[in-house]
Amino acid sequence: SLREALRALSPGQKLSVECFAVDMHEPFMNAIRAECPNAMICVDRFHLAQKVNEAFDKVRKGEFKKAREGGQIFEQGMLEPHRRFVLVSRDADLSKSEARMLEKLRRINRPINDAMLLVETFHRMLDAKTVKRFRQLLRAWYCLVREAKLEAFTKLAGLIRRYRSEIEAYIASRLTTGVAEGLNNKIKVLKRMAYGYSNPVSFCRKILQRCGYLNHLSINTN
Repeated sequence: SLREALRALSPGQKLSVECFAVDMHEPFMNAIRAECPNAMICVDRFHLAQKVNEAFDKVRKGEFKKAREGGQIFEQGMLEPHRRFVLVSRDADLSKSEARMLEKLRRINRPINDAMLLVETFHRMLDAKTVKRFRQLLRAWYCLVREAKLEAFTKLAGLIRRYRSEIEAYIASRLTTGVAEGLNNKIKVLKRMAYGYSNPVSFCRKILQRCGYLNHLSINTN
């Protein structure tokens, strides 16, 4: 699918591509290396955040099961699935009562405390302004992973090692797929609102109207 999309570029344009943001999908990267050999491949931050949240959720599920089996009402309530977004939110996003309950949970549950620390440190690492600073924070994060001994984060650390050069490319370029992801979501919502389109031309026009801010009554979308 990526090779098909890149056919829109001329051979010269492909050679001039400087950066390419993708998720950690090896076939995409292989296609980029073949079609745009001069491009620096950047792992998109959204997908890195997704991976660290998945690792945290595995820890949360394990601790939730232990709390339910042990009759720990407070821990069970705090580790419910609907609270997982509260647990990985930045402190500024929490209310005072949520912050107090979260602090209590961190005091009594070490695996959750360690997992939250790893998530917080991971995001600070991605906020690094330079590759040198990123490498310093990454070494510290690896040490925290070894000390925490949480299987989900140990596996994540292996994935980060594998794609470290592509993550460093993101730190250097700050290129993300954020705009494309946002447009894709708008198109999906548009499709659901209409319960699908039987006419692809009409669908394309509605996409231009919604995502390109074009009024089809005054602009010839043909």
